Amino acid sequence: MSKEIVEANMFGGFELSYNGKPFSIERNTVTKVNQLLQIIIYHSKGIERTKIIDYLFGDEDIADPSNSLRALVFRLRRGLPKVGLPEDEFIYIKRGVYSFSPTFEVECDATIFEAIAKQGFSATSMSEKIDLFDKAFNLYKGDFLPALSGTEWVVPIQVRLRKLFFQVSNELCKYYEEQEDYKNLLRISEKCSELYPYDEWQSYQMKALIELGRTKEAMKLYEKTELLMFRELGVSVSPAMAAQLDKLGGQMVNNTDAISTVKHNLETTKEDIEGAFYCTYPVFIESYRYIKRVIRRSGQAAWLMLCTITDGKGFALDDSDRLNKLSDELSEAIRVSARGGDMYARYSNNQYVVLLLGINQEDCSLVQDRINDNMSKESRKRYIQYHIAPVNLASAGTDRDTDELQDIVRGAE
Repeated sequence: MSKEIVEANMFGGFELSYNGKPFSIERNTVTKVNQLLQIIIYHSKGIERTKIIDYLFGDEDIADPSNSLRALVFRLRRGLPKVGLPEDEFIYIKRGVYSFSPTFEVECDATIFEAIAKQGFSATSMSEKIDLFDKAFNLYKGDFLPALSGTEWVVPIQVRLRKLFFQVSNELCKYYEEQEDYKNLLRISEKCSELYPYDEWQSYQMKALIELGRTKEAMKLYEKTELLMFRELGVSVSPAMAAQLDKLGGQMVNNTDAISTVKHNLETTKEDIEGAFYCTYPVFIESYRYIKRVIRRSGQAAWLMLCTITDGKGFALDDSDRLNKLSDELSEAIRVSARGGDMYARYSNNQYVVLLLGINQEDCSLVQDRINDNMSKESRKRYIQYHIAPVNLASAGTDRDTDELQDIVRGAE
């Protein structure tokens, strides 16, 4: 006689099903009752009562933890039949060890993933190894029980399984790269980049896009990753991804497009050149270095302006829909207030940095006035705070060529 099947998915969330039909004990997946069920399902070979008490209650000030555990077991046993499971004790207790009822076959994605991945590392043939790694990879949907991240019993499991996923994914990426199977390389790296965008999977993803001839997507990926790394971590993209950019440049140089197509791709429409030039902050830094070299010979004056959105009392405005609306409005006000030869970028959620060329300090005030005038309401201008600094042309081409830029953005933080 076949057993009844209870499935538990713990990657990227928590879902339960009985013979293919979803069910839940309590809507909130982090309650003590749900955690008890999660602990017992994950520890399929059984787990000691003392460990369960430690996992569930830790340092909580509870008069009788053993009695509290008995109460949770009672609630779980009473709750499962109410959601469609047949009558059973569900939680078996033998010599202080708790396990799920042997009446049921319990399938947990986390334990299956770990078992298959370990089989893959032990496999003797490459085809078997890759097949097992692929199966394990497909099971992983994100961190183990993410709603319980930071919980003492979840953290070590979460870390271990994430590390195992990284190992499996690396093996797959290396294999598909060696086999020049770029469709599968893209499949693996795309999912990894989505789940863990700060762990440099984009270099594999970019390589796959380039080799598949999807150069525009590769360029967009690079720009998106560059902005993400700088804004969130304050670092540049990995050397591996920078190398992919060089390769992309070479591929574009050797492209057989007709000159008319190239010209069309490079041309800027009239609408695009009206007002100041907007770019990402990493691009702003590189352009700033170049422009300093260009204008040093002419002795042309240049100023930096930092525009900060505040709460009207001089403090930075917190993340909110209001901030997003003001930020978009400020960006457009800067664009139409500065000239076509000026450039600006978003430095943070509430700040824009502007490079004003061929201008003196008094003219900077006029630009500020124009920005205020171009805000939708007169009252808006009290939310914008300005800082200005002269561009030091003498430092162009040296390792201190962005000092004044860094000073102005850090000084206003």
